[in-house]
Amino acid sequence: MASGDNMEAVAASMNRMEKLLEKIEDNGRTEDVVHKKRTDGHKVYCRMRVNIITIGDIDTIREEFTCELALTVKWKEPALKGMKAEDIDWGEQWDPRIYFFNAVSTDKYEVKRRLGLKSPDDDEDDPVPDAQLSIRMKGVFKSTMKLNEFPFDYQNLTIKIMSDWPRKVTEFCKDMSQKDSVRTDTFTGEQEWELQKHVSAHQVEEEKMTSGAVNAYPLYNVVVNVKRKASYYMWNVALIMFLITPLAFTSYAVSADAPEDRLSVTLTLLLTAVAFKFVVSQSLPNTSYQTLLDYYVLWCMMFLCLVVVQNAVASLFSSDKVWEHFDLPSLCVLGGLTVLVNIIFIIISCYKSRKVGHQMQQATSKYNDLCEEIKSNKGRSRNYKVGPMK
Repeated sequence: MASGDNMEAVAASMNRMEKLLEKIEDNGRTEDVVHKKRTDGHKVYCRMRVNIITIGDIDTIREEFTCELALTVKWKEPALKGMKAEDIDWGEQWDPRIYFFNAVSTDKYEVKRRLGLKSPDDDEDDPVPDAQLSIRMKGVFKSTMKLNEFPFDYQNLTIKIMSDWPRKVTEFCKDMSQKDSVRTDTFTGEQEWELQKHVSAHQVEEEKMTSGAVNAYPLYNVVVNVKRKASYYMWNVALIMFLITPLAFTSYAVSADAPEDRLSVTLTLLLTAVAFKFVVSQSLPNTSYQTLLDYYVLWCMMFLCLVVVQNAVASLFSSDKVWEHFDLPSLCVLGGLTVLVNIIFIIISCYKSRKVGHQMQQATSKYNDLCEEIKSNKGRSRNYKVGPMK
């Protein structure tokens, strides 16, 4: 009986704690402006449209990129019905409380509010006007970058937009009256990257946090793709290692009776490869895993180590039998292994390059189809209506 009473007390305490957390989370966010809560009991669907103005520096080591964008947010606002633009006090109106979740720093942030234009799906007799929020900002954003297939990789440059209102108050959706866009002529990283001509924007189904949060908040991701230009790394890293590695076979021109001369050739090449790897690594991404190019460079260094071992072991054979019994078989094995590995690397490189190109073409095609859908629908959206809060 006592145990049952204790369980009821614990449950009641948990309920009180949940209500307290809900109040803290609802009212404890610090803002320069106190935003008004909605009194009509309707859930607001904010229609999002993004124009990427400039993509700047892309830092794969810090996993950051610079971006300037213009965000337009529209929503149906019954409180503005019958009002003129010059009579509206926007400080007294409801605000979606939008912020950029993964922004590390902000260099520019401009906000404008206005009465939106009439939507194609408005009721002709009693239209509900649009409120429009326009944000132009420039900043540095944090985005996870995967480099397993470097240098034949592409990156998803993601801008995460959130609201301080929970999902029961507002949701984000794509504005089907205007297409999202990205300007490719202002891209400053074209020496290393190729900016793709598409934008992917969608709402993310965010689960409730397990650390104590009692509300789920709307999250809207805007993704721009960039494809790396692999030619720089292939010419300046892979080709150099490809040329250094076969030079180890020149040690076979030295007699096995002089192992010190053979070893001097191969050890010099090995130290050259190590020094080259050290210098090149300063300009390559730092990752806790090996990329495709890392595997190739490591193979070249392992091959040079094998040749060093071969040169040392060859000194154990008699001079009249070393070529027939050891040098020739090892030369054939190492030569065949070198040819095989380089062929495999070339095949994998071609496959990865074509795969990335195909993925980018599919994404661009999907974006173009969406633009055609927006154009053909003439702005008629399926997400414009307001509904009661849940």
